[in-house]
Amino acid sequence: STIMFTLPFKKLKKDTSGATMIEFAFAGPVLLLLTFGFFEFCRALFIQGVLNYSAEQATRYAMVNFEQNNVDQNYLDSVAIQIKNHARDSFILIDENKITDFDVTVAVNPGDMTKTVSIAIDYNYSMIMPLVPQSTFTLTGKSESFLIQ
Repeated sequence: STIMFTLPFKKLKKDTSGATMIEFAFAGPVLLLLTFGFFEFCRALFIQGVLNYSAEQATRYAMVNFEQNNVDQNYLDSVAIQIKNHARDSFILIDENKITDFDVTVAVNPGDMTKTVSIAIDYNYSMIMPLVPQSTFTLTGKSESFLIQ
């Protein structure tokens, strides 16, 4: 009776017909996770590049179109709006509704009276990778330059 009980297990021990399926069950999820992770990383890198590019374009616009001697607050506010609009023209394939902060700062160095403009754009990035808890974090594009005329 013990021979009849152990005979099916001996046949199963030598059977390799399901080995590929078992190996894929272990390796498949890891492979999919790495693939989706790669695409998510590339997407975040792309958005970071667009934010940096937009901030740099806005800084270039400020360098060319800013009246250095005009310190009137109304003028500074209107130029900041123009700079922001110019940066928004550079937003390529990103959702503008996820922009959480957009700062345009003009600073004057009291020592030599040089002016600088700095631009920071914050973007609320949310991952879209399946099977992973959704997380969000902030990407920031920055640029800074002297205002020279």
